[in-house]
Amino acid sequence: MIALKLYNGDPDNADLTLRDLYETHLLEELDSPSVGTLSEYQTVINDWERLMQNSAVRHLSRKTVKNFQRHLANELIRGNPRSPATINKKLRTLGPLIRLAWPKDSHNPGGLGLCEYFKLPKPLTEENKVPFVYSGKQMNALYKAAAEMDWPRRFPATTWRTIFVMHYTCGPRTFDLLSLKWSNVDFEYGRGRGAISFIAAKTGKRQRIPLKNVARRHLLKLREHSRTDYLFPGFQKSNHRHLYANWKKLLTLAGLPTTCHLEDFRKTCNTAYEERFPGVGEWILGHSLSRVNAKNYVNPTRMVLRAIRKLPVPTEFKQGA
Repeated sequence: MIALKLYNGDPDNADLTLRDLYETHLLEELDSPSVGTLSEYQTVINDWERLMQNSAVRHLSRKTVKNFQRHLANELIRGNPRSPATINKKLRTLGPLIRLAWPKDSHNPGGLGLCEYFKLPKPLTEENKVPFVYSGKQMNALYKAAAEMDWPRRFPATTWRTIFVMHYTCGPRTFDLLSLKWSNVDFEYGRGRGAISFIAAKTGKRQRIPLKNVARRHLLKLREHSRTDYLFPGFQKSNHRHLYANWKKLLTLAGLPTTCHLEDFRKTCNTAYEERFPGVGEWILGHSLSRVNAKNYVNPTRMVLRAIRKLPVPTEFKQGA
């Protein structure tokens, strides 16, 4: 009787796996999920199936989830262990699947009763480190070093320099920026100020970010040479190995450690805005958009426009366009 109650009266549910639960139930509940969100679910399910001996939902318990957490911590990825932050994120992704499997009650109306309720393991302690941001001197060095690059084949210096300026002043995630097409750029927006518009791959949020004049000038210069729909042909995610090999080459030319990341420009952008105009950094990065507003472009406030206009830029950025 207990078994039938837990499996909602359907003995076939006894062998239901996490993947079954995801494909037959959770996918239906997700509201317009982004490609990034779907990828995170697929990845954590793949991890579970690889690391756990039995993937049947009825075996879910605090002990099995804790074992999964331990296996994730012990497994090496390219010779390195996962960080506590990465492991915690994977367990947060697993959370909605576990809640679906728990019994239905007032706090969990969507529960399917496929396993007993249990308390989730505590998250691992994460190192509280200050995020790395580029200094003006380091950004100047990268900008100058772009003159020595021979990739991409056509106009490498202009391409890299536009990426740096756009990443620092507009702050999109790296591959949202590198995937932009000219159709995402409106040079007439805001009485000729210009803006980029796109849907963030990770969150599915719509963003329209006004351009700072120095960014607009770089884009216009790049467009003079462009022969493709993409702003940065060859820089897309499918070519990430070649991209990052050349990024490390550029870091070496600039005299910077090869541990620096392109993604650090987004953190630098946020820090630069927040230091001068608290709250604007969140708006620029798209963090302040609510679930309702995220489906529509949210117009910038006067403070946002003033912050973009007043944002200080490295000397080389101003001289290069």
